Order: sequence, then C-alpha cells, then structure tokens
Amino acid sequence: MKKFYSLFLIFLMANLSFGQDLIITGAFDGPLSGGVPKAVEIYVINDIADLSAYGFGSANNGGGTDGEEFTFSGSATAGDFLYLATEVDGFTAYFGFAPDFTSGSASINGDDALELFYNGTAYDVFGDINTDGTGEAWDYLDGWAYRVSDSSPSTTFTLADWTFSGADAVDGCTTNASCGSQFPLGTFTFSTLSTKQNQIEGFTAYPNPTSLGYVNITSKSTSVMDVAVFDLLGKQVLSNKVTSNKLNVSGLNSGIYVMKVTQNDAVSTQKLVIK
Repeated sequence: MKKFYSLFLIFLMANLSFGQDLIITGAFDGPLSGGVPKAVEIYVINDIADLSAYGFGSANNGGGTDGEEFTFSGSATAGDFLYLATEVDGFTAYFGFAPDFTSGSASINGDDALELFYNGTAYDVFGDINTDGTGEAWDYLDGWAYRVSDSSPSTTFTLADWTFSGADAVDGCTTNASCGSQFPLGTFTFSTLSTKQNQIEGFTAYPNPTSLGYVNITSKSTSVMDVAVFDLLGKQVLSNKVTSNKLNVSGLNSGIYVMKVTQNDAVSTQKLVIK
C-alpha cells in the first residue's frame, strides 16, 4: 500500500505540474464598428490531447471572477497559438485569418481581467479581477496587452510580465498589418527548460506531517503565495492565499495530500501529511 501511495503521488504531482499547458499571451480590444475584434491570444506550452480540461473567463469591470465561461475543445500542439474572439468577421477582416474559437466570454473592453482554468480552477490571470482597469497601468482600451516571452502562468498578475500599447493606440486602424500600433501576433516564445527550473526559491513547509491544524510555508520571497491542496483522487480540497506564512489546514481530515504552491510565476509541489 505504501508503494502504491508513493507511485500515485508521483503521478498526481506530475499532473499538477503539467496541467498548466496553456498560457494567456495577449488581449486585444479592437477599433472596428462595434468595438471588434475583441480577442485573446493563448499559447500552447506542451502538447494537449484533450483541451476540454481547459477553460477561459473574463472578469468584467472589476466585478470579481465569473468563473469558467468557455470550455475549449479538440487538441493542441506545443508551440501553437490559439485565438478566442467574440465573432469571426471582424477578427478575420482585421487580422487576415479566422479565430480558432468564438465565445461571448471574450467580450473584453480594455478594462477587464482574464482567467485561464484547468479542471475548473484558475491558474493564470491577466489584470486584477477585482479592479476596473480603466486608468490603471494595465488598461488596454482600444489597444492591446502582450506577454513578455518566457514568463509563466500565474494567479498573481505581474505588470512587468506584460507590454502595452496604451489606451486608444489602435483608434482609426482598419487592419493589424497597416496599424501604427500592431498587435504582436504569435511572437511569444517559451523555454521548456526554464519551466522545469522554475521552483520557488527557498521553499519550505513545516511541520510536515502536522497535527497542529496549520503548516508554516516560507520562501526567500515575501510575496503572496497561492496554495491549493489536493486529495489522492486529485480533487482540490483547499484553496487559499497565504500572506502570513501560515496555512490553516484544520478543516482537512487525517490523510495524505498534495500541496501546490505558486508564488511570482514559480511553482512547488509537496506531499502533505495531516495526522
């Protein structure tokens, strides 16, 4: 039984690590009639046989998360770019090709945050879901935002990981190719090696095993940690933001879990034992 748990934990932790194979790389709020095209660019980090585990949602006007509003379908190959838009005609007229997916969830107005989901849990965020972006540094009204290459999926939005056109930068443009502020389609690059090395520096979790109802979690950084805890069936049983280096686990039953911690684009996973 002990060997079974060990093998299962290895399998589960691998799936948690590699369940983030899509990343938001661009957001566009268009200048054509009706404000189109409104679109999101997404990069495929690793081959995905079944995209239905992934979803997208937009958090409009600072109203907080709306959850997963669109579920992807089909498969995807590492290095591909996927385009999600509100409609086909305006997107095709502006960019010269059709989007891969259409959904009202991509109806973004330059002040809206974006979320990517895996198995119903958000793991990559652009913007602040609780803040209307109007006038904020990440405002992309009638413009665009584009991710810096080699930055990783994260639920903590980092402004330095993005470049911006500035508001109203594409006003008057009719095509991306002829616009003075071109949306940098398909230019994001990602190093798989850097992902494998992107562990949280100085990460520790103690006591582990614990019978105290909490676990201390520390690292070399003082930034907020996003913590998710999964049972041996892969079900998420706890999700919390840790700001004081202490995770409350008093609500968990005795047993073996997997704890996944994200901080500043770095991720660490560790077995957690509750006595």
